[in-house]
Amino acid sequence: MSTGDAMGLSFGILAVSVSVAGAVMFVALPRLGTPGPMTLFLRFAAVAGVTAAGSSAMYFIYGAGGGILTLVLGDVGMVLAPALLIIALRALDERPARKTSIVTPALALVVAVVTATVPLPGSLAVKAVALAATCGACAWVASHSRVEPFGPLRVIALANGVFAVYSLLRVVVGVVAGWDSVLYLSAFSFAPATLLGALAVLAIGAAVVRMRFGPRREKEAMTCPAGAAVVVGDWDLASAAYGPDRLRGLVADLRAAARDLDPGAADVPRGAETVVPDAVSTLGARLQTAYGWEAEQTILLVDGATTAAVRTQPGRRAKRKRGSARS
Repeated sequence: MSTGDAMGLSFGILAVSVSVAGAVMFVALPRLGTPGPMTLFLRFAAVAGVTAAGSSAMYFIYGAGGGILTLVLGDVGMVLAPALLIIALRALDERPARKTSIVTPALALVVAVVTATVPLPGSLAVKAVALAATCGACAWVASHSRVEPFGPLRVIALANGVFAVYSLLRVVVGVVAGWDSVLYLSAFSFAPATLLGALAVLAIGAAVVRMRFGPRREKEAMTCPAGAAVVVGDWDLASAAYGPDRLRGLVADLRAAARDLDPGAADVPRGAETVVPDAVSTLGARLQTAYGWEAEQTILLVDGATTAAVRTQPGRRAKRKRGSARS
């Protein structure tokens, strides 16, 4: 195959990948209303898929003589794909992703600089280690998610975990046995790595689709004990003051703070249920010190008993109560 044919094929692969991701964006995503957790998850997951496909296309173009820029773009895209999937999973879990959003561009910049300035195979080793770190982190986040159905999340965790181990093995085998060794060329070079990456992307893509359309176990709604829930009280007023997106972030902060103080805390609409004493003031203080809330934001917090908050994810405390009631 000539250089021109290879580049044309690469651009064709990229165009098809973007088209498929665009179809997912328009068909699978809800189109009306403000973005909910599932909508945000699907959007970031679709972008992660496009990034992974585009990265592979850049590698093909580089192999056909595309120059160092295509290699830089390929390495950056390969590292960004699992990082974007982490943000998607955090959005699905309604948890803040500030640290990931800060670390991701910094890691991408490091990989770009190393690829542009360090010759192969040194830059390959750095990219593989960075990819192992992001895939490993993605596997951990997916395995610890509490969102149902759990099956697709296990697939995402397994695919990322396997690719994280494989990426580390690429470096170990390359350093110990040699980058030109038979073992490395047969199992860890560009072709087998691309094949394994394509299988991982397909598995993750199928899991994402199942997350959107798969069956979910119906959850039993329980009324929270009086005084045990802390929620954002006047939702309409708070939404007008801060906007829907920022308000969802405040609720995510509230739930995270509740779990900081009470690992058994459970989500309720617009807040969290917890057994910490004097929950409203305790959580307000925690949000100010650990999450940067202003004093006027903590005023939004009220006792959930005044809003008839209903548990959305029954936790261990609720199960113990039902078990004692039967006995």
